[in-house]
Amino acid sequence: MANLNSKRPIEEESSSSSEEEESMEEGEDDEEQLGENDKEIQVEFAGQSPCPEDFHGIRSLLHQLFLKAHIDLGELTDLIIQQNYIGSILQQCVDEDDSDEDENSVEEVFGITSVINLSHHKNVNCIKEVNKYLLEKTQKKLASLFDDSSNRIGLLFNERFINIPPQVSVPLLENLCKEIDEAKKEGKPFDFTHFILISKLHESTRKDAEAKKKKAKGGNILWVNAEEEPISEIGETLGEYSVQQESDSAVSGTWGEDEEQFDPKRRIILITANQLPQVVTKIKEFLE
Repeated sequence: MANLNSKRPIEEESSSSSEEEESMEEGEDDEEQLGENDKEIQVEFAGQSPCPEDFHGIRSLLHQLFLKAHIDLGELTDLIIQQNYIGSILQQCVDEDDSDEDENSVEEVFGITSVINLSHHKNVNCIKEVNKYLLEKTQKKLASLFDDSSNRIGLLFNERFINIPPQVSVPLLENLCKEIDEAKKEGKPFDFTHFILISKLHESTRKDAEAKKKKAKGGNILWVNAEEEPISEIGETLGEYSVQQESDSAVSGTWGEDEEQFDPKRRIILITANQLPQVVTKIKEFLE
């Protein structure tokens, strides 16, 4: 089991604008001043070890990454839960009084940060499907890496609900690094040589001269998980592909007719195991 004490609570707080604060100082009612989407919300999250009760929540997060890919997400979810000493799920902190009122309720899974050893589990059906998917989407650029038996490749999962801020990723990734080190010392199969991350992004569909300039500078891309931009800068991009035909509005977002249009994509990034600490440091600097 993972040491839950090392999984730090993470607080999300959205503050009201200065104009709203001025109006509140004048004594006007908060509800009248704040629109439905502008209300101040304070939510505290905590990382927990995955357990069987989290199956459906984790599977849903994997689905938003893989969409309609031919991968047994149920079996992949089971693998993540079986190795519950590695990785964290993100859940909202609940007061003890509230939890006592509904002991049978299942807490919602807001995120998953974990890693699966693709080399160790290469004979498991869902991992065969994942590897086939990665080879196809990288046009077999990963073939030599997979064929070399000395390589131990981990697939990183960094999934969460779209409206949760990227700052939560730092303690979750830091904790993952610690758990990987502890597992290695115990002789468990987490002594990786490489990591693969499938990143979600949106790319502008504009084709004019200004858009081409922005593309050259990387300015035409919106990252779903902002902290993955510095990972892309450190790692090697092996594949990028559109998922427009597989996405729905809940996953890919909707754009008004007068707004700039964006194409939902996936980017496959490769980093070495030695680069993982550097990645966490870069993410911290990027978010600060």
